[in-house]
Amino acid sequence: MPTVAQMIAQTLHEAGVRTVFGMPGGEVVAVLEALHRLGIRFELMHHEQSAVFAADAFARATCRPGCVLTTLGPGALNAVPGIGHAWLDRAPIVLITAQKPDTLLPNYTHQVVDLQALFSPITKRTLKVSPLNAAAELAPTIALTMQGRPGPVHLQISNEEADLQAVGGGRPPTRKKDEQASLLGESRLSPSPDLISRAHALIAGACRPVILAGLGLEPEAPYGALKSLAEAANAPVIVSPKAKGALPANHPLSAGVIGLTRTDPAYEILEEADCVIAVGFDVVELVKPWSLTRPDGSGTGEDPGNVPLIWIANWPNEDPVLPADVEMVGSIQSALLQLADSEFYSNREWGATRVDRFRRERAAKSLPAPRPGKLLPQQLLDSMRRHLPAEAMLAVDVGSHKIFSSLEWPTLRPNRFALSNGLSCMGFGLPAAIGTALARPGERVACMIGDGGLLMCMGELSVLARLSLPITVVVPVDNAIDLIRSHQIRQGKEPLGTEFPAPDFTKIAAGYGIESARVTTPDACDEALARAAAGNAPFLVEAHIDPIGYPTTPR
Repeated sequence: MPTVAQMIAQTLHEAGVRTVFGMPGGEVVAVLEALHRLGIRFELMHHEQSAVFAADAFARATCRPGCVLTTLGPGALNAVPGIGHAWLDRAPIVLITAQKPDTLLPNYTHQVVDLQALFSPITKRTLKVSPLNAAAELAPTIALTMQGRPGPVHLQISNEEADLQAVGGGRPPTRKKDEQASLLGESRLSPSPDLISRAHALIAGACRPVILAGLGLEPEAPYGALKSLAEAANAPVIVSPKAKGALPANHPLSAGVIGLTRTDPAYEILEEADCVIAVGFDVVELVKPWSLTRPDGSGTGEDPGNVPLIWIANWPNEDPVLPADVEMVGSIQSALLQLADSEFYSNREWGATRVDRFRRERAAKSLPAPRPGKLLPQQLLDSMRRHLPAEAMLAVDVGSHKIFSSLEWPTLRPNRFALSNGLSCMGFGLPAAIGTALARPGERVACMIGDGGLLMCMGELSVLARLSLPITVVVPVDNAIDLIRSHQIRQGKEPLGTEFPAPDFTKIAAGYGIESARVTTPDACDEALARAAAGNAPFLVEAHIDPIGYPTTPR
């Protein structure tokens, strides 16, 4: 008869989990041992928040649930920002935390907080695992992470109950096909002929269709179908940051990114559209409220003139609801391929022609000159693109460099750009790069993390060194939390609490045995990134930049 801990490990294994991130405590040693005996790797991180970020990136790279193990009290609470990120970025995470057994409560209060009340608002389910419910409830709870709109779940277990036998014993191993169906639920059903017909009619009447692609493209990954529809309809493709690369940035119909600021350049094209096809889109990705009316300004009180919207996703249009004319919930690929087999009448000056003009107008804008001994962010990003493989994942942290790189980084392959967008947590970039590198052994991974962000997760450099992961860590140093400082300056206020002296990150890297370089010129930057690319080990580039090149920094 398996114990509760063994049942947890068995159910995770059946769901495809092979790596668990976290920081253990005495209250979870039974679970940790059960994972080990079943061949599930435990990767020690140095903060629970970092563990969730690494698990998120690992899950996105493997299309399987990510998993995190922490102790009770401070361990569980340290994971809260990470789980908040997973909730808003729709990440399939299983968080396992310890808790004291009910036999000690309520008179025992040391390190005890109500974890179910804490995690309930930011998870799809929180389950207090016991010998009575483990056999019946673990599998459907873990499957929730990838059913419909992905998201995290929370499992709470006490060490005392973890060692007890589960009532009902073990379950027979699940066949791979059945396991996949359980994880994905009914999200792969094809749309009905009536919905396809209605969508056909809307597209047929459009002269300027636009495709808006979002984070919900994963895990189905219908990238070939998306390209087919875009090319057939001559429709510009605008993406959210987490969908960068859905259509390669160098494709003639790739029209940029929205979701960073209220004035993102790609809104120029979106606001000219007379039909929008939202594919895997989620409103959480926007910082500007959704409002799209007909370019000609037509509309009345009864008919405000909203641009027709076709909603295609693996989950319903809700939370909040967009004013969609057609909603297709199910297989994204099937819907896209059926829509591609339509008659299109887009304007000849639209599509690739319009995108080309948009790109040329943006390229014509001049850049400011950096201060002596400083790089422009544009120079740093150009050098990174020259020296990183087309398939390399770039994980970015939060700050001015996140907005800049989300808008400007040319992502050339799908699912190769990672960030915390819904919650926007600093300290994301480095652990996310670690999670990706573990999921994709041998691939070069990069992260861009500011001096402020790296100071929040410095301990994870130890993981990087211990595992000798081929990650290029690029640290744009400007001695400030620049995004907030820019807000202060724009409001005519003195920068307070946003500037600090950054340490010598190359010396810190050396302390971990990580090779590094300090760069202040484009040539030095090229040389350092070439050295990083030539090796198969971690490399840190400390790049001193002038933030004047960021679109968010006042000039």
